[in-house]
Parts: sequence; structure tokens; C-alpha cells
Amino acid sequence: MSITISDVAKRAGVSKSTVSNYLNEKYGKMSAETKKAIESTIRELGYTPNLSARRLPNKEKSKTICLIIPGSLTRVFNSFYYPTVFSAIEKISEKLKYNMLIYSRKAFDKDNEMSFLKGMAASMVDGYIIFDLSAEDLFFKEFEEAGIPYVCCGKIEDYEDYRYVASDHKKAIKDAMEHLIRLGHRKIGIFTQNDSSVVEQTRKKGIEEICEKYAVRESNITYIEFPPDSSDQKIYDIWMEHLRRGERPTAYIISTTIRQQFQLAAQTLGLSIPEDISYVNIEYYKRNNSEEENQTRVVSKADEVAEAAFKKLLQVIYNPASEFESQMVPLEITVGETTSVLKNDLEEKT
Repeated sequence: MSITISDVAKRAGVSKSTVSNYLNEKYGKMSAETKKAIESTIRELGYTPNLSARRLPNKEKSKTICLIIPGSLTRVFNSFYYPTVFSAIEKISEKLKYNMLIYSRKAFDKDNEMSFLKGMAASMVDGYIIFDLSAEDLFFKEFEEAGIPYVCCGKIEDYEDYRYVASDHKKAIKDAMEHLIRLGHRKIGIFTQNDSSVVEQTRKKGIEEICEKYAVRESNITYIEFPPDSSDQKIYDIWMEHLRRGERPTAYIISTTIRQQFQLAAQTLGLSIPEDISYVNIEYYKRNNSEEENQTRVVSKADEVAEAAFKKLLQVIYNPASEFESQMVPLEITVGETTSVLKNDLEEKT
């Protein structure tokens, strides 16, 4: 249970306003004995001052926000996602004259980590944008209880009691599946990297709904796992092993991170895209290369989500009493040259 300013006042034998004045360094005629009593009580109870209680009366802000990301910084740059996010927030924070900090989570000591984050909120940052959510780890709810501004980037399936901005990954995977099924593909391969992530869980729910709608057997869906820290060679080897199989899928849903290795493996095995195998790039990041624009793709809106989260966080910081409206950012499929109608002879073979 969180320690409050009331708990400190009661233990120290003073009023809440006296504790508040102490926290805001408004000592006035406060005696040295009173200051010492409050200081020792705060230390004894392990009280972390509430960000709002400490700054809002004076309308003071640090003009700094912090991004909370997964623990391994090396993994962060294994995809296009975080560089896109960092770039988007850097641009808007520079425009609004805000500073940006990045904190990588530590899985081994959650209690001390939360104390540290609360301490940062009390002195260094105005609020947090949280990434890489897990339905089993709702640590950010402690921020809400402590009055610390936060916004999550990500939607936890069947859970609404928090502040979030998220891409609509469920609709994206359903649109991709539906497109392939309408082309005649019934055996579909889908890449996966982290089964416990909110995005993966949301996608799997969408896949289940589409399979039920079109009476596609669960056994016809193949998940190809790529460990998050896989090298290009490892990704290529996984694709080679998979595409050699006689009973492989006829179409795939992949990401930009593993697309080149997929194409290279297909070329090595003499498989033509889309005649022999089709694919949808469901995590497509815009590039200047016109050839890439010919893919059937769902363009990532990580930058739009990050920018919206930043703006909503500022609303929470400067207007904490206002009602927060969570937001889902729609993702749309664009049909290109990497998908085609399934050929009858291939359908018979598979």
C-alpha cells in the first residue's frame, strides 16, 4: 500500500499542510524540531512525494518526460520500431521544448525499480510513456495510485482500466488474414517473436476470430518463431529450414525485420513470389525504395502512436483533473505485388 502525505503528517504529529510546506521548501516559521520530525518520518516510512502535490501548487515542471522501455538496450535496435519511436518523440519534444530520458527496465528487482521511478517523478521528470506492455505486469498502475502522470503505448486485450494509445494490431492481422483467405490461401504461416507481449496476444486473438469466421482449421496456421536477438544468419537459417518443408504454408504474414531473409531463402530454393508463395508485410516501415512499395503491406504507425502518447501525457501533466480518452490508431492494408490467387496445382500439393 502506498504511503501518503496523511500518513507522514499523522506519524510526525503535524498537519498535512505543514508536511506539504516542508516538501515545497516553504519553511516560514517552521521550527527546526518540526523539520527534523518530518524528515525522519519520511525516511522511516519510505515516503515518495507525489509529483502533483510537489509541483502543481507552484506550477513548476521539469519539462522532462521519460520513456520506459524493455530491459535490453541492444535488443531495442534490432527492429525499426524503437528508432522510429525515438525519432518521433525527439521531434515533438524539441518543438515543445521538452527533454527526453530513456529508462530500460530491470526485471530482477521490481520493488527497488519502482521506488527509483517514483523518486524520478518526484524530482526529475513530469511523467512517463511506457512501452512493451505485458498483461501479467501492470506495474504502471502504481503510477496512477501515486498521482504520477503516465500513458502506455499498447493495448492489453480485454482490459481498459488504464491510459493508452495503441495501434489496432487486431484489425491489422484480421485484414491480412482475410485478404489471403479470399485469395484461396488456407495454409498460412505467421511470424512470432514474443508470445507474452501484448501485440502477440492481440494478434492471436484476431487470428482465432478470422479462423472461426472462415472455418479455417487451427492446424492450418503455422507459427514460425524468431527469437528477438536472432542474427540475420539465424533468421535466414530458420526460413531455409521452414521453406524446405513439403507441407509448408502457401502464404505468410511477416515483418520488415525478417523480410529480406525470407526473400533470400525463397530465391535460394527457387521459389517465386507471389507465384509460389505469397506474403503480407504486417510491420512495414516506409522507405524511399520504390520496389518495397509494391509489397502487400500494413504500414506501421509507431511514430503516430508515439506522438499521440506524448501529447496526451502533456494533457495529464498540465490538466490532471481532465478526463483521459484512450486512443486506438487504425492500421490499413495496401495490396501490392507480393500476394496473388493460390494456383490450383499448388493447392493440391499442399
